[in-house]
Amino acid sequence: MTAPTRYILSPQVVLTGPGCRHAAASVVGEFGRRALALGDVAGLDAAASVFESLEDCRIAVQGRTFDGECTDAAIASVAHEARGFDAVIGIGGGKAIDTAKAAAVAAMIPCVTIPTSPATCAAYTPLSIIHDTRGGYLESRRLPTPVAAMILDPELMIHAPTRLLSAGCVDALARSWDTLLAARTGVPFSMAALSLAACRQIWDETLRPRSAQAIEDNLAGAVTPAFTAVVEACITGAGLAGQLGARFFGRSFSHALGYALAGFVDNAAVLHGEAVGLGVLLQCALDAESTVSLPDMAAYFHSLGAPTRLADLGFERLTGPTGRSLAAAAFDLLDLDAAVPFPVTADEIHRGLLTVEEVNSA
Repeated sequence: MTAPTRYILSPQVVLTGPGCRHAAASVVGEFGRRALALGDVAGLDAAASVFESLEDCRIAVQGRTFDGECTDAAIASVAHEARGFDAVIGIGGGKAIDTAKAAAVAAMIPCVTIPTSPATCAAYTPLSIIHDTRGGYLESRRLPTPVAAMILDPELMIHAPTRLLSAGCVDALARSWDTLLAARTGVPFSMAALSLAACRQIWDETLRPRSAQAIEDNLAGAVTPAFTAVVEACITGAGLAGQLGARFFGRSFSHALGYALAGFVDNAAVLHGEAVGLGVLLQCALDAESTVSLPDMAAYFHSLGAPTRLADLGFERLTGPTGRSLAAAAFDLLDLDAAVPFPVTADEIHRGLLTVEEVNSA
């Protein structure tokens, strides 16, 4: 008998919709009366109204600013500090939330996530992306327990820079594009089929027709149905699709290149969604059966204000040995058996990157 597949479809509870943050006490209060809130400065500021609603319900919140990388040392430090608290609240973007989730597991207490950036599905997933102190990618670590609750209020994100929404759209697209490609190697079980269906929904029904409007709404500071739908696709949709398919669909071009780039660019200046977006364009350049051409995908990126060239991310040495090293690093991170339905080599990846750069320089 083969071992059963174990799924953690995180989180256990989701509050979603404009204004849902005001009901945070109904969720956090189930875990106790003291919470440690971990987030970057912008995230903690954006969530000030959440803290007020918790304190009005006699739930004490201690804020802790986090502005570094999600490293093992940072996780251990937060876990130590969380002793005596009833829950950890991860607020803001991916690095703070990934650290909060892993620290809560280490401290054996629940984690509540409150994203204030649409550029992260980390608020949903039982996964922490571990980096070194310089931001280099080390591993994608599966956590043994799910997020206890996620509070997804688009009103907390409407005043975030549009660059974050753009990166969130591209990251969700990358999840969809990875899965659509990997599914051509086979769709073995119903969970994989559900992941594929979710990815088609994200791309065909939400991102492609509505993301440009959501960007306009973000600029206008208007929480509209389009903005809400796109934010939910970026966080809940991409997170759910990833978890449904994670046991079947391996790492493809977008995340392979995105993680490889962490060793070649200034990670403080590049968002995750921007990095994986270059991998989506690379896939369009390499895949002869792509349903969207490289120029058309680049045009979509332009509509979001997203980078379309490695040079946009500060990588200027593509034609030399450093460019070939980047291609080799991306190749090494590919899951060729479960994610890429056609033969590819590191040299072909390098030529594909040159094509992306050439097409988008015209």
